[in-house]
Amino acid sequence: MRVIRNGVQTILVGAIAMLPVLSSASALEDYLQTRSQYGITTAAGTEALQTFVGERVMEIQGVVKGSIGREGDMTLILALPTRGTINLKATDVPSWMRVSNVAARIIVKATRTAELAPLRADLIAAMPETTVAQWEISESDRIKREAEAAAAAELQRQQQAQQRNTTSTTSRNGRPPRMPGDVPPVQRDPVLDVSSLAPALQAVVPDYAAFIRQRNSRLSAAQAQEIAIQILGYSARFGVDARLIMALVLVESNFNPNAVSSAGARGLGQLMPGTARGLGVSNSFNTDQNLNGTVKLITQHINTYTNSTGDPLEGLVLALAAYNAGPGAVRRHGGVPPYRETQNYVQKVIATYRELCGE
Repeated sequence: MRVIRNGVQTILVGAIAMLPVLSSASALEDYLQTRSQYGITTAAGTEALQTFVGERVMEIQGVVKGSIGREGDMTLILALPTRGTINLKATDVPSWMRVSNVAARIIVKATRTAELAPLRADLIAAMPETTVAQWEISESDRIKREAEAAAAAELQRQQQAQQRNTTSTTSRNGRPPRMPGDVPPVQRDPVLDVSSLAPALQAVVPDYAAFIRQRNSRLSAAQAQEIAIQILGYSARFGVDARLIMALVLVESNFNPNAVSSAGARGLGQLMPGTARGLGVSNSFNTDQNLNGTVKLITQHINTYTNSTGDPLEGLVLALAAYNAGPGAVRRHGGVPPYRETQNYVQKVIATYRELCGE
């Protein structure tokens, strides 16, 4: 069951079966270390599992329906959350996984040699679903508390700075004099300050920041909060749903400000250098500049294609296709280009957006 709180997705998982044993703290710690070793922050969706080609280590969710074979060479039958089953190859199977209908979180080495080739999945590590889900809820609460504390500290800092500026002596040019040792204040757009957001947006900053940091745990609480403020602020400025921007940035970079694609796209919104220059973005790794350009670009596409088609949904689909493949490709093909990457991209962003909207 998924619950949307203030536009941010929270996943609540109920136990499908009573587990025969309780997982120890050390077992959970080992599992989380394995997760971290492979850079895993969240379980892969069924679509990602069924469409990728190559070799990848990923985390999946499912229900163990049974096993075949003997110790040292077993095959587990895993039912996926949405549809279908996969077979897991395993040499060492924990005793709790040998019980039918047990919900599990599993790290696998997945291999598919070609688009239509069968999937091979080898078990690397596993934990009961309830154990990992409880840890994720606890971790999400911790991250949210840190984000709230960071937001409160930032607001207090801004109020103190404003008070100092108000009470300080004014210099000849009408500005407060700079005291010895002071660092020049950073000039920022006021819409990106917590106190300048509309009250409704201020209220959801901690939730957005917690979601961002949950997806990219390498971000500090302050970084996640800054990205949340920028997404909310620029979304409000350009008149687009912030949840759509969250979905787009999640798919593009998983909220990694330093992401660089093989094609040279950079930053949170994966802007190509030429596109970035056209949007006035001089540094794509600067989150403020990148998100300003990202939201501006996708909004321009949405407005263009919605006006030309008269259909908001079709306009959104074409806008995402143009964001990924370029408006020239959309024009040449008279719609979404027949590129697998672009088609998967459009589907993934819209599916993520719908999830964040509670659909």
